[in-house]
Amino acid sequence: MADGPYLSPEEKAKLYLKKHHIMELLNHLTCELLYHRPDKPRDFLLNILARIKIAKLTAVDFPYLMDDSNLISMFEIMDPTNQGFITPVQYKEALKNLGLLDPDEVIPEDGEVITRDDFRSDVNRRTFKLWSAF
Repeated sequence: MADGPYLSPEEKAKLYLKKHHIMELLNHLTCELLYHRPDKPRDFLLNILARIKIAKLTAVDFPYLMDDSNLISMFEIMDPTNQGFITPVQYKEALKNLGLLDPDEVIPEDGEVITRDDFRSDVNRRTFKLWSAF
């Protein structure tokens, strides 16, 4: 970014997008569209945005792209030998694919293994954190 008080229009735009988590929102809305493939995409998106607004006001569940059965299936794909865990590298890639890994976040690749329950709870926690930012 530019030194001093002057920011270029591009830098201002980047700060705005980051501050309001716009890219994350657009990524998740796009994932929802591709997952559900609704006949009326505009109505579908408006419905999701309305659900987010209601969830923020009433503490009702936020709309999740992946329910527990989807998360279990995803985990099982990464654990084809049924060991009951995945590696941190696999976990990091899953978070990237779900759009739940912050660009500057570092997940140690030599850390402990991730169990199915840990995977589910952390993905749900990250999804809730993402939605509640809007």
